[in-house]
Amino acid sequence: MFISVKPEFVEKIFNGSKTIELRKSAPNIKKDDVIIIYSTSPVMAVIGTCRVKEIISLKPTNLWNVYSHKFGIERKRYFEYYEGKEIAIGIVLKDVKKINTQIPLSKLRAKFKNFHPPQTFRYFDKKQFNLLMQ
Repeated sequence: MFISVKPEFVEKIFNGSKTIELRKSAPNIKKDDVIIIYSTSPVMAVIGTCRVKEIISLKPTNLWNVYSHKFGIERKRYFEYYEGKEIAIGIVLKDVKKINTQIPLSKLRAKFKNFHPPQTFRYFDKKQFNLLMQ
């Protein structure tokens, strides 16, 4: 899976202060699937990868009460993000790795015709992943 993440949160993922990625909808992924981490503007590049440790699906208040120390976000922004939502999704990350050389958006577009970074996530198959990482 390919996810778009704001640079401030990408930094927290790679420094270990954010170990759960928050989403409003549950992606179709499972334990040990690979996640490609794309940092949005102004970086606009793939920064690294990680794997899914588990997926948590709870009411926003319950997710906050148990796991907030792993989100890398303050309470106010968290609840604004989930405003009006019945369920909050947390993707627990493991095996977080920065790649040696970032892959800029221009290279992504050269490898994948008409590529646009997803607003939230998109799926990549093994062939696409291998092409990306070459």
